[in-house]
Amino acid sequence: MSAAPQPGAALPRDTFSRFLFEGAGVRGARVHLAATSRAIVAAHPYPPALARVLRELAACASLLAGSLKFDGTLIVQLAGDGPVRLIVVECSTSLALRATAQWDEARVRALPPDASLHDLAGGPASARLAITLDPRAEGAMTQGIVALEGGSVAAMLEHYLGASEQVASRLALAQAGDDVAGVLVQRLPGAAGHDDEAWREASAALDAADMAALGLAATSDAGLTALFPGRDLRVFRPVAPHFACSCTQGRVEGALRIAGRQEIEAALAEQGRIEVVCEFCGRAYLFAPDEARALFAAAPGAAPTRH
Repeated sequence: MSAAPQPGAALPRDTFSRFLFEGAGVRGARVHLAATSRAIVAAHPYPPALARVLRELAACASLLAGSLKFDGTLIVQLAGDGPVRLIVVECSTSLALRATAQWDEARVRALPPDASLHDLAGGPASARLAITLDPRAEGAMTQGIVALEGGSVAAMLEHYLGASEQVASRLALAQAGDDVAGVLVQRLPGAAGHDDEAWREASAALDAADMAALGLAATSDAGLTALFPGRDLRVFRPVAPHFACSCTQGRVEGALRIAGRQEIEAALAEQGRIEVVCEFCGRAYLFAPDEARALFAAAPGAAPTRH
């Protein structure tokens, strides 16, 4: 079991770590994102209300992915019929994060920065939250889907964990500028009756926490202890979440080959070149006409391309 840093020591600004209540059936995780959340939001011109939700969903994805015994990618997907049609946040078990969204520009910009999830994605009749685990090695993908209950990201995730995973959970999130902090506590499966008091204390602490308290809890062990006074906490070694996109030149070239020569020729006739922009990081991949056509040149010994 990994040791924690020295008590009271400040952690890196982008940090995640798990913790346990000693002698009680309560576990938890904390996260603080600064550079990572800025990189996610900077990839596209997201309106303020959407940027706020993206930051919070990135924090949630970190809390979930970092708490799992799993090697692969956790994908959080929010879809609905509101001004925001789709949000996708991906987080690997090494806490590499990226995100993207599809939205109606005019409708989202007309909303206040603190717009609820129902305002953004629509109500529970149509909006859905899906969390998918995509294993790195062989194995089937698993997915849980719930209706969008609750008007905040924290309430939505609590509902998901209770309904889909059947784990009693409480989550607090707060933002200050680009920084987002979050603390998640869960009651361990099979917890006994004598753990009731610890669970009530943990829930009440998150209900009362503000950005200052959550920020301190996420970035120092002293702050975490202050959030749960009187409790002996075992804190695991922190790891650093970070922004990373898996797009590559090779993957883009493969996608163009799948699109087919006819579609590429039509795009060249209209635009004079091919430009592919990654929906996650915003990186542009440019192909001159000869470079685009060279993608369809048969490699030695390859079968002719068919259309």
